[in-house]
Amino acid sequence: MRVYFTSSELCALRLGGVFAGFCSEHEKFVDLSEDAKIVAEFFPENARLLPLSFLLDGAFFSAPPDFADVYDFGCGALVHIRSFSLRGEETSVLSQVREGNFLATLYKDSALRIALEGGGEFAVKTLPYNVRSAKLTAFSADGAAFFALEEETDREDRYFALFKGTAPVFEGRVLSCSRPDTDGRTMETRQALRDAAGHVATGVWELHRDGLKLVRYEVKEREGFSPAALDRKILPFAFFQTLLARGNYKAYLSDALLPRAEKLAAYLGNFSGVVLPPSVFYLQHGETDAVGLVYPEKSNLFRVRFFTAPSENGKIINIMPVE
Repeated sequence: MRVYFTSSELCALRLGGVFAGFCSEHEKFVDLSEDAKIVAEFFPENARLLPLSFLLDGAFFSAPPDFADVYDFGCGALVHIRSFSLRGEETSVLSQVREGNFLATLYKDSALRIALEGGGEFAVKTLPYNVRSAKLTAFSADGAAFFALEEETDREDRYFALFKGTAPVFEGRVLSCSRPDTDGRTMETRQALRDAAGHVATGVWELHRDGLKLVRYEVKEREGFSPAALDRKILPFAFFQTLLARGNYKAYLSDALLPRAEKLAAYLGNFSGVVLPPSVFYLQHGETDAVGLVYPEKSNLFRVRFFTAPSENGKIINIMPVE
């Protein structure tokens, strides 16, 4: 089995006590037997971060620790180290707000976290590793307490999370997030999907005492985008990304495939991402033009299935799993 390694930070990678090179978003890989057990060690270039080490075995791949994401390709796997702990950080409270009987505390120890308590419940949420600063606010809607957490950054999009009491109801990166109505029960989000078509999705949500309800959704391609102008190898990726975005995916289909367009969601299942096949895929399947669809099994464990989508005259004529 070929195992790939990537990391959110530039790291020196050591496998079984042997230096294997440096990795970040640029991967390193090793070929292992199915029953192999090997110690993997990551040493961040940033001296403020603690190294990570773990035993790479069957148990790791079936239940990865919180700091890692695992993608199972069937023919191999990818281990992505998502987060590291800071050295010698004392716990410090950054912000605290109360709404009704609920209290939210934003604090920092080895990471940035939010603690929520009230109604006899208590929860702690660790923010994504690359979120270094955030603003915490509170408000009420429909008689319920809500807490909003918004990243403070100069980047175009930013992390945003919303909690009802102690329960998370929204999390993601947004271009903007606003509550434009006067009664405070509506929220609008705009998200850049970072795909081939440059989709931007706008969602309008109603805030209820039972949570969050999507009442309107709109997605637009970037101005001037045309599927017909795409390279034959890029077209399938753009199609699956558009289907995932709930955009105009029918524009990619041939006349023969259009009558079955409504059945595609059931056929493909609940995938959450679109990826390139790894190099080991081509060792097994040759020069197959395939697309990887990512299916979540746990919050940090994903299965990747591969599909081909051949085209003629700029239109997809079939969609088949790679066996």
